[in-house]
Amino acid sequence: MKHLLFILVAFFALAACSSYTSFNQPEIVNDDTTELATKEPTDSTEYELLILDVGFENWFATRNMPATAHSNTYYKNWNQRYVIEWNIKHSQGHPYFENHIYYDPFVDYGFDVNYKLYHYFQFVEEKTGVILVQRGR
Repeated sequence: MKHLLFILVAFFALAACSSYTSFNQPEIVNDDTTELATKEPTDSTEYELLILDVGFENWFATRNMPATAHSNTYYKNWNQRYVIEWNIKHSQGHPYFENHIYYDPFVDYGFDVNYKLYHYFQFVEEKTGVILVQRGR
């Protein structure tokens, strides 16, 4: 699980390194004179999820899972549930869940990250035999 910690640190480091610009916030521009300029809102933050858990990439590649089977909202909602359960297991000292996951439900990580993270949780359930979130039958 040390690999997951590295992944999460890298994941959030990318977010922290991005520039923050809020809508119509004044910015001081210095040349010969000082003037006030406004910037248009830009959110160029991109997230990438790197999973170093042994076997995941092979498992992921061998599954016939069309990415468009569900929406980003679907994956995001499931990821929120999975993260809560993961963190409960972590707080209980479960050996596989060594790291706390910081997943902000108000951040748009994008479709690709949510899709891959959702499938990582599926992989973990299959690999460990520990069901994080019960599915309806």
